[in-house]
Amino acid sequence: MLYNIDLDEKKYEQPVREFIGRNIEDNTELVDFVPESHIRIWYNTQMEGYPSHHHSAVEVLICMKTDYIVIVNNERYTLHPGDILIIPPHAIHKLICPAPGMRFVFLINLESFTGFQDYKAMQPMFLNANLISPDTSKHYESIFNNFAKMIEIYFKNDIFWETDIFSLFFKNISICAKDYFRPENDPRASLPPDVQKKHYDKFSNLLIYIDEHYADDLSLEDTAAIVGFSKFHFSRLFKQYTNTTFYDYLCKKRITRAQEMLAENIPVTTIAYQTGFNTPSAFCRCFKKYTGYSPSEFRSKSEQAKIDADFH
Repeated sequence: MLYNIDLDEKKYEQPVREFIGRNIEDNTELVDFVPESHIRIWYNTQMEGYPSHHHSAVEVLICMKTDYIVIVNNERYTLHPGDILIIPPHAIHKLICPAPGMRFVFLINLESFTGFQDYKAMQPMFLNANLISPDTSKHYESIFNNFAKMIEIYFKNDIFWETDIFSLFFKNISICAKDYFRPENDPRASLPPDVQKKHYDKFSNLLIYIDEHYADDLSLEDTAAIVGFSKFHFSRLFKQYTNTTFYDYLCKKRITRAQEMLAENIPVTTIAYQTGFNTPSAFCRCFKKYTGYSPSEFRSKSEQAKIDADFH
């Protein structure tokens, strides 16, 4: 049974202080978290959309009333009431409201989590937006209910509210990660449990290795050798575990890091070489392919976030 969320706007005034507007510094949006915390949740009924922008926080949108359109790195998502969309940090996204509606918006700082081994193994899940609905997740009800409890805890503003919210958020991330690595009708399900665990451990360690060496000259053959597989067997298993090819994953990983560096106002040429590209032109082509923008356009996009300072 889904947790009941009361849509009475009076229940969702900010518990600490009123939202003071979006803040831009060096062309990057600085999220207005609750003071001395890493979280902010909004009850949002704004009719106007919001132009392309990005920020360092992970964003979670829960559509409650009327459809809501979100474009993330050129991918279009239509959220129906009850749908949940998790947008990874620094992903360019645009919000479109086709009609009056209502949704909750979470912004959560995950910097303290990025050093965890589990987070590094979860990297494939954070390279694209993750749509969670009754049709896409067998654990939808549990995930929705955990987010609903997070909303209740936030606006109640009781002691240790931030710890309680993070515990539920990490629970949801764990559920999503297990669904990602063990999808329905997974052919690996027929393997003995010890073989499944062995394969997972190998790929978990491999993803950690890629996270630490993405800027190196990594080849399919050399990477396959690290986990002890032929390149053909490796390519097949990599696709099963990550839902993408090795080279596509490596490129997305490099572009994700480049998005973070662009927000730090580092020169584009420096970013190109430090993220593993042989030439700035190769970097720009790859960046445009995955984000729809050139690096310089991406850097300037957050300037548009100055529009509509009352969003959320």
